Amino acid sequence: MELLAAFAVFLTGTFACMALGWSLSWGLALGLVCFTLVGLRRGLTLRALVRMAWEGARTSLVVLRILVLIGFLTALWRASGTIAFFVHTGLEWMHPGAFYLAAFLLAAALSMAFGSSFGVAGTAGVILAAIARGGGASLAVTGGAVLSGAYLGERLSPASSSAALTAALAGVEQHSFQLRMWRTTPLPLALSLAFYGGISLLCPIQRVDQTILTALEEGFDLSWTVVLPAAVLLVLPFLKVGAARSILASCGVAAVLAVWEQGRPLAEVIWSCVAGCVVRQPELTDIMSGGGLASMVNGMCIVLFSCASSGILNGAELLEPVKKRLERIARRTDLYAATAVVSVTSAALLCNQSIALVLTGQTMEESFRRSGKDGILLSQALGNTAIVLAAAVPWSIAASVPLEAMEAPALAIPFAFFLFAAPACDWLLHRRQFKMEG
Repeated sequence: MELLAAFAVFLTGTFACMALGWSLSWGLALGLVCFTLVGLRRGLTLRALVRMAWEGARTSLVVLRILVLIGFLTALWRASGTIAFFVHTGLEWMHPGAFYLAAFLLAAALSMAFGSSFGVAGTAGVILAAIARGGGASLAVTGGAVLSGAYLGERLSPASSSAALTAALAGVEQHSFQLRMWRTTPLPLALSLAFYGGISLLCPIQRVDQTILTALEEGFDLSWTVVLPAAVLLVLPFLKVGAARSILASCGVAAVLAVWEQGRPLAEVIWSCVAGCVVRQPELTDIMSGGGLASMVNGMCIVLFSCASSGILNGAELLEPVKKRLERIARRTDLYAATAVVSVTSAALLCNQSIALVLTGQTMEESFRRSGKDGILLSQALGNTAIVLAAAVPWSIAASVPLEAMEAPALAIPFAFFLFAAPACDWLLHRRQFKMEG
């Protein structure tokens, strides 16, 4: 009973933070306090609970490191012109009869290099939404196409914090996890291309405004060299270079280009890693400025508090009754279906992709282990359910933040085809592997 009360207070605090526009980290901190009080009421010592929270928080350290590096990366890619190049190239090649398809491909390309759905929505998404408004295209379909492309990279990019967290929860190497994600991507990707290609032909955009293209050309040197930071980030992981070192190498190349290619002072480039890049052109200020460590602080707090709360829930065995019910669900269906149910429920109740990942991983880990399934199979299930399905919940920040950045309606979610195609295709093709055994 006290656990239900703790969750009620936690959810109330989380919804209050959303309604008041406060950081969700305050709600998560409240949840951590509530779960600690439940543990104390059940006879555990404060010292033991702190140890459990620390054990849970330790799982977030690899993600926190990646988030710090991504903060640097997002600022330096802005300063070097890398993001500007991708956006400009995508818009320049865009055909009115292929607008939604191009929006999906541009968002996918950026997310593959960027690894952040928020970053994609806040850059290319904002520009594509502006073009949709000016050209009479559907903002809902545009938002859905950007969401689909953005979450493609959340699974596949070496810079993705979600991918790093999933690998850590499943106890596998991030490189191995992402190779598995590549194996499960071709079919949903092909279906998504057909979906957005078909809508583009049926509902072509009326016109493309050239103002933003001109502003990008005037504000940045868009020579081919600015692609090097993205090329470094994409190539090095395939040479078995770790994600952190790949991001650092990309940051280094971007910093050099920002100084030599874009003519920015070195001190300004260094400071942008902390406070974010500032683009002074009026047409681009709201679109291209941002990034830096400051932009990652809220996300880091969310990940830290969610993992600490998960440590207490798991260490104090507060979720044991839930796990037993889920195992019965898994036996009636399969492990994959149970993982999907937990993922959607966690995202709906806790409004956060990271928390959904952590709770789903912690909840389903024992069921996978008892059934003789290895960590890579668990990571596959998490990658194709918890990562993408969190964005299918309108009030989850995985969906609400990108849609808010684009000023797109929640109606965009049904048009985010890849979010539903990825789990459906994976389950249809591999469901025999997820049958409960033992």
